[in-house]
Amino acid sequence: MYGQNLIPNPSFDDYFEATRGHAHLDNLKEWYNTNQNKPKTLYGTPDHMFINESQPLKGIKDNFSPRTGQSVLGLITYMQRVVNYREYASIKLNKVLKKGEKYQFTAYISSGNNVAFGGIATNGLGFAFTNEKLKQSIYEPLLSVSPQYQLDDIFYATDWTKITFSFIAEEAIKYLTIGNFKDDLQTDLKYINYDIDPQCYIYIDDVCLVHIPSDTPTEEEKEEEPKLIVEKQATIKEEEPKDIEPEPNEVPKTLVYENRPVENQSSIYITTYDISIQIWDDRTIDGDIVSIFWNGEHVVEYYELTAKKRKFKVTYEPGKENRLILYAHNLGKIPPNTMAVAIKAGKKKRELNIKSDLGKCGAIQFKR
Repeated sequence: MYGQNLIPNPSFDDYFEATRGHAHLDNLKEWYNTNQNKPKTLYGTPDHMFINESQPLKGIKDNFSPRTGQSVLGLITYMQRVVNYREYASIKLNKVLKKGEKYQFTAYISSGNNVAFGGIATNGLGFAFTNEKLKQSIYEPLLSVSPQYQLDDIFYATDWTKITFSFIAEEAIKYLTIGNFKDDLQTDLKYINYDIDPQCYIYIDDVCLVHIPSDTPTEEEKEEEPKLIVEKQATIKEEEPKDIEPEPNEVPKTLVYENRPVENQSSIYITTYDISIQIWDDRTIDGDIVSIFWNGEHVVEYYELTAKKRKFKVTYEPGKENRLILYAHNLGKIPPNTMAVAIKAGKKKRELNIKSDLGKCGAIQFKR
């Protein structure tokens, strides 16, 4: 330990009321929900989870065990049911971090044991140190924030896993905010078990931030650098000689869906390359006319959805987008266009739906 922990209530054991093991974050002292609006609709609500011997919550001890003390912080980093749903927890530091000084952060995270809130593992959990107090309006991801650290790889562990990193403050820093700062398109996921409302739920305990004297190197920084370099190299696509230019007839055509924003409404993690798909009208048969795209190609063109299932196959191609995109040519009698999709990839079978209108396209993201 280099010095004083600059984060108040680091083990989440200082709280106002001992309820039944699960309370909103405002039950914790010092910590607060980054969303202070509390609208009447759905909004981000991180949790204070704790063991209460006098008022036990059935099954709570099977779901998590604090690393120390009786409490942990719990938050959702991805929710299948709600597109781009995020939860963030924030705290004001004990003292302002000085610009140009080095600091080291440590925390322990866990996914619990197949909890009802869980079922999905993702990457993206981040830790952002900022000068200004961050604010969330409803449940949207805070995409403008660049955290000092975030998980690049999909994380799932029922035991406590240590995260540690160091950074140099680029400005005077007053606040820490924890959560997933990526949107659904940027978030990778894997299904661990199947639940009626699958989400990625992360437990956090024993957070610590200390100042490091400028002449003291940290082992954590040395370990992190190769991972970042490998990750960047993995995204580099094939190189072509600069003097080779495509012939005029090889210039890709602009596809109709490129004129509309595309929204990932579901994601599926697969282990095979061959994918069988069936589509049909999910609701009332009302004349919905659609086109389906996969990796820049029509797979179904100007087709009227009915109760009869239309079958086709696609192939997962590494390095490509691998999204099934629904383009609406009209709205039918009951907007928006809603299409049911049955997916079979190896042993995995899923039924999802996509919604599109004349302003945007819905999509399903395939990952492996």
